[in-house]
Amino acid sequence: MLQTRPLCAVCGAAAIAFFRRNAYNEHLVFTCRITNSCEITSTTRRHCSACRLKKCFQQGMRKELIRSLNAINHATSAALHIRAQHRSTTMDLVPANDSTLLSSDDWNLLSNIQKTYEQYCIQKFLESHQTIPLIPPIQPYRSRIKLQRLIDLRYKYTVIVASFIRRIFQFDGFQVLSDHHFQYTKANLQCIASVNTSELMRLQVLKCLPWEHDQLVLQSVLSEEFIQRAETVLYKFQTLLPHDVIVMKSWVIILALSSRTLPLWRKDHYSSSDFDPYPTKLLLSQNYYLTLLWKYVMYRLGYNDTIIFLVRFIQNFLRRQILEADMFEMIQNRDDHAQLTPLTQMNLKI
Repeated sequence: MLQTRPLCAVCGAAAIAFFRRNAYNEHLVFTCRITNSCEITSTTRRHCSACRLKKCFQQGMRKELIRSLNAINHATSAALHIRAQHRSTTMDLVPANDSTLLSSDDWNLLSNIQKTYEQYCIQKFLESHQTIPLIPPIQPYRSRIKLQRLIDLRYKYTVIVASFIRRIFQFDGFQVLSDHHFQYTKANLQCIASVNTSELMRLQVLKCLPWEHDQLVLQSVLSEEFIQRAETVLYKFQTLLPHDVIVMKSWVIILALSSRTLPLWRKDHYSSSDFDPYPTKLLLSQNYYLTLLWKYVMYRLGYNDTIIFLVRFIQNFLRRQILEADMFEMIQNRDDHAQLTPLTQMNLKI
């Protein structure tokens, strides 16, 4: 017999983590844009987060009775640590915390990655609030659904990845990479924006889902089931290795240097440009960063748990790729798909 999710007492839909995610967030203040008494049902629950959370408390839900995301992350990290201490010595070829795995140059590069991320990704993200705010301006009800808002949001989260990657190309050790090579990575940036967004959420730079304040316009384009899958992918990335400051940033670089991360959706006719040869220098640089990541995760977790972590990351990224392909199909099947074409064919001007 198949097991199903319990129904939420607030909205009547399958229960998800809305209350746990938002009740603990003291920095996030929801504001109702209508009368503070919105009807909350399975259909309207994403229209007003303020009234939805208010109804949760009215139903008797208490944040003291649930564990915070940080506590769950800590438990996940602790479980990995325990497994690392008790793994079979006959299978574990390299123990965790083997400092000989990484050279001084490796540690310097990892440190540079961290600093570059803070300056060229986090700082750029905070600055972007001036032009594309997280909370859209209050508008009359009938004019709220603005498809351009989705395009603006995707640009916001993609351009900060571009800023980070472009700076990585300028490291002294990689002077072989140029602006010409950067042009090849642009097609990858949209796909890796979700990995980077999960890192911003983990760091509490982004304290809510990227579309938290744009539920109405998002639901006008994408299905409820699609949005839930997207939430699951984002939170899974956060909990894979929750207390590490390097791993996800390294993945962003590695994926940016890939020959193709955009799903190759079905076409009636393909052109040679769909399969352009990729510069060897980019692939060699990707190999270098992938080797660095492997050594670093081996240092953190040991051999067995490194394999488990990498497999789980790839699995989750493939789920994210399926989401991207599904989104393309949804947009193509809409009558107004031409308005949303920039979501699938964004040309970054940076």
